[in-house]
Amino acid sequence: MSQWYGYVGKIAFVDLSREKVDARELNPEDANAFIGGVGLAAKIIVEELEDPKIDPLNPENVLVFMTGPLTGTPVYGSGRYVVAAKSPLTGAWGEAHASGYWGVELKKAGFDGIVIKGRASDPVYLYVHDGEVEIRDASKLWGLDTFETDEDVRKELGDTEVKVATIGRAGERLARIACIVSDVQPPGPRVAGRAGLGAVMGSKNLKAVTVRGTGKVAVKDSQRVVSVLSRLLPLITSFPVTQILAAYGTAGEVEEFYEYGDMPAKNFTLGEFDYKSIRGQAFKERGLVIRSHGCWACPVKCWKVVKINGREMRAPEYETIAALGSLLMIYDPEYLVKANEICNRYGMDTISAGVTIAWAMEAYEKGLLTKEEIGGLELKWGDKETVLRLLKMMGEREGFGKILSEGVKRASAIVGKGSEELAMHVKGLEVPMHDPRAFKGMGLQYATSNRGACHLQGLTFRIEQGLRMLDLGIHERVDRFEHGGKGRIVATMQAWHEVVESLVLCKFIDIPPAHVAGLYTFVTGMRKTLPELLTAGRRIFTLKRLFNVACGIARKDDVLPKRFLKEPLKEGGAQGQVVELEPMLKEYYEYMKWDENGVPRKEALEELGLLDYAGKLGVSISS
Repeated sequence: MSQWYGYVGKIAFVDLSREKVDARELNPEDANAFIGGVGLAAKIIVEELEDPKIDPLNPENVLVFMTGPLTGTPVYGSGRYVVAAKSPLTGAWGEAHASGYWGVELKKAGFDGIVIKGRASDPVYLYVHDGEVEIRDASKLWGLDTFETDEDVRKELGDTEVKVATIGRAGERLARIACIVSDVQPPGPRVAGRAGLGAVMGSKNLKAVTVRGTGKVAVKDSQRVVSVLSRLLPLITSFPVTQILAAYGTAGEVEEFYEYGDMPAKNFTLGEFDYKSIRGQAFKERGLVIRSHGCWACPVKCWKVVKINGREMRAPEYETIAALGSLLMIYDPEYLVKANEICNRYGMDTISAGVTIAWAMEAYEKGLLTKEEIGGLELKWGDKETVLRLLKMMGEREGFGKILSEGVKRASAIVGKGSEELAMHVKGLEVPMHDPRAFKGMGLQYATSNRGACHLQGLTFRIEQGLRMLDLGIHERVDRFEHGGKGRIVATMQAWHEVVESLVLCKFIDIPPAHVAGLYTFVTGMRKTLPELLTAGRRIFTLKRLFNVACGIARKDDVLPKRFLKEPLKEGGAQGQVVELEPMLKEYYEYMKWDENGVPRKEALEELGLLDYAGKLGVSISS
């Protein structure tokens, strides 16, 4: 294509084993079919990964950093990027997302994405700048935490404006819950947290990917983009959830989620607890929050910066507050800030860390773990100091922390003795901080999400709270405790969120879908209707499912922890509820045109143009 709009039109392919960099032109047909972001990442991984059954920590695993056609444009919430690879945590599809400014800087540096294979003989980092990609020595960076790495890279390059995406010591040590941290400088950091992709970087001896650019993202019809955004701004800022985010960040949603019975405590066994001490308002009431900050093109500014003992730190998000707070029966804001920073410095997913520690605490309480097995520690609910110590042990992979850093599925399998039933995960990915007994559709979403238990790939609970997505054909009010009709709703929301994560947009800024379709057209000059975008979303979701099938995922894996199916909460907003998964799953499979084993049928693949991909992946399909 002679002139790209929205897209840069170039992707860097890096082979660390051969120390080779190849800049390839983006294929317009790929952009049309898979949009960008996670869609292009999925297409590239399926094509570039020689064997889907490969060990995720094998050098030949393919790691992709990708932006979308809206990244770096004036469109609200367009500062995000995606990282994808086969996950060392689940052994299947893995992806993680982060906001901030790193993705924007990558496009300014001349690339839509970076594809990385191989393993460097010694630690390296990538320096991407104005159309060039350098492989640089990182031996002096190896062993540093994420904050130190960010600072030292800036000093080495003599440029305070570079954006750094890095792993910490957890990723270097191949902890399967390791994440990738970017935009560390105040008021950061931002984290691509889920699926253990920091360990994939570590397995490649890749410490960081640093980007710096002076270019701009071209927009086809900037006047119409500005016109649409000016009309949308009053609407977006008037939404109640947006106002909560602006005031308190995602911590402001603690009270609402608690009242629904959605926020978990004591490893998903309690429905009533001291939520008021850790809600967003509590951070402000204690005088901890000193200012707000936003990502690229953000009118909401949900980042909150706190100050403790003269030090400025990132305020924890809702997921972290619940995972390292109520899930462990700890209700102390100052502790949560410290625990969050430990995880950010080591580069560890706070959700996975909290869920795994909660499993260990319950196993210890039930006599399935002994004091001797955990190195003389006592794992008691509410013990802040022990949790802080455990987090450091997990980051260093020392003692019992080495087992915990494997994630809850592997840790429970190592310990055995029935502790597996206390492990809250789907497909190996720890359950996030939304209890599906409060929103039944979330149970189906967790069971079928391609990366494992994921609240973001669908956000079905928003529909079950009463939101109607008229543009998507969801007109009815939905009872959160009913299971009928949830198959269609979950499938529709999953397809839409594949679109959002391919464009790539922030989910906290609720631009109506019809307007998103218009903005895509005005930015890129490539006309797509909303139904066409939804078809692309379903194509992307289905391609990832095919990849998972090739990795061994099947109907047997579309399950939930027994606790959600058999153990109702005794109190709270979801009292007495369990998830009726089977009827929802049956409806979902039929709607998606999958067979009884969860494999997309020939009809579905033909509709989406994916039949050849099934052949490449070696997936047997039925008619």
